[in-house]
Amino acid sequence: MQDPTTLPASWEYLMPKRKERAAGYIRESDPNLADSATIDSQAKAVRTHCEKEGYDYTPDHEYREAISAYLIPYTQRPKLLELLASAKRGEFNVLVVSEIRALSRKQVEVFVIYDMLQKYGVRIETIQEKFEDSAIGRFILATRAMVAELERENTYMRTERGKRDRLENGAVNGHPKAAYGYVFVDTDREKKACYEFNHLVVYVDSEGIEWTEVEVALFIFDLARSGESLTGIASTLNKMGIPPPKKPYKSDPHWQVGTIHRILSNRMYIGEVWANKYKREKGKLKERPTEEQYLLPEETAPALIDKETFEAIQQQFEINKQEALRNNKHPEDLGILRAGYCFCGICGRRMHVVHHSPRANGKPRPPEYRCVQKSGVEGKRTNHSTVITQTILDHYAWEKCVEVIRNPTLVRERCKQVREENKPTIHIEDVEATIENVRKQMANLYKLAQNATNDETIDALTTMMKDLEKQKREAEALLYDIAEDDEERSEVEQEIVKFEQWVEKVQPLLTDPNYNPSYEEIRLAVRILGLKATVFPTIGDWPFRYQIDITIPAIVAKMKSYITYHTW
Repeated sequence: MQDPTTLPASWEYLMPKRKERAAGYIRESDPNLADSATIDSQAKAVRTHCEKEGYDYTPDHEYREAISAYLIPYTQRPKLLELLASAKRGEFNVLVVSEIRALSRKQVEVFVIYDMLQKYGVRIETIQEKFEDSAIGRFILATRAMVAELERENTYMRTERGKRDRLENGAVNGHPKAAYGYVFVDTDREKKACYEFNHLVVYVDSEGIEWTEVEVALFIFDLARSGESLTGIASTLNKMGIPPPKKPYKSDPHWQVGTIHRILSNRMYIGEVWANKYKREKGKLKERPTEEQYLLPEETAPALIDKETFEAIQQQFEINKQEALRNNKHPEDLGILRAGYCFCGICGRRMHVVHHSPRANGKPRPPEYRCVQKSGVEGKRTNHSTVITQTILDHYAWEKCVEVIRNPTLVRERCKQVREENKPTIHIEDVEATIENVRKQMANLYKLAQNATNDETIDALTTMMKDLEKQKREAEALLYDIAEDDEERSEVEQEIVKFEQWVEKVQPLLTDPNYNPSYEEIRLAVRILGLKATVFPTIGDWPFRYQIDITIPAIVAKMKSYITYHTW
């Protein structure tokens, strides 16, 4: 048989055609849909399209994420950035999405991404249509992007209008679940407009006593009023076997200290219902200023406890914060990692210092950092004992502090490394190229408008011109974001300089082996360095016995656009 490589050119059509390599980008706006049937259905549609077109589509080139494409810029969407990096390496030729809205809800971002992929030799197509690399193709793509953005804006406008109408009618905003101990009830004008007590039995204890959510909430307030700590309340509820508020994403449901605190701090239990309390900024919920919140009518929710009891509990919280150190019975042996710097490697909870009585032979037993969980629920997270001698861990923690204080350039080098690792894919040249392309399109439209002969054509061209002007403004806004990014880098540099100045001041003392620093000086160093000790039990197959990291929280806070958490 003749070698296929020597076939005449006219026979090339007989050779099997090489499959195009495809990647799929699947996105849902709601983070709660990350593992839902909704996102699975979208992924299936993309896979089916690739099979139909004969593309080489592998799981490692399927990029899924559940994140808003309107509130979150594309430069802060990890999976999309990973996709763009793969495209730059030439790992695929075509990007398939279910709809253009999957890429972004903003037209200008769609075109920035489109231009980048074009530069990398990758074309975009949806499961419904393909876009040619031509003026017509770009026009169709622009239309789809505009529809996606308008759809989102209209949906948001209708939602906000509905919220305002509900508030004006004295009804609460929509929530998936009522506060613990309450249920939603309808009014004549609105669905789920107010609250009533939830008297459904959620648990029957060993003595046959029936517990409702209302009775459990009252029990929590009674324990708090009697002086029981949050940890003690959680432990009591777990020992009694009372189920916590349902959290389907938790594999080992049990009462958490945070859950107890939210219940004890919620003013709904004294009949105060505040609406419009939170807003979402850059994907995160933030509390609105008090003047933007609405206090709904008294009949919106019945009070579970009186206001005096509630305020007494809040006051006790503040006292606990202020008096925690003064009430310590062992001021001579506090532990430099106490109160939030030592964590259990199994459950992630903060470990606390435990002091022991002397042994039977009269010898003192050293204090320990301890995390003991025995909730009765199966699983290592809820049943473990993590203990380490305080003096040992404090010794190595202070050694870590001194290491960084002696060599503060470690922090600067780490910051530089983190910036490189998390450097966004966006480039100012790409945005400027997009702006220039929009300007050219506007110039062409202007020429067409000069030759237009009827009102219908002029109106169509005017609409397109307005759309291009909007794209141009949004692209210029991206340039502003890049400038803001440079400003943030400058702020990080300022924090590093502050840190170095502090190191320069304390270095001569704290690194002197003959100097005995005070507890306050050591704690200040621990706080500035952001020490974090992670401890595992001595028994078991764990990655390490303990690990001490330096987080430098003041610097990390300024690097929020680059990282979520890094250690040194």
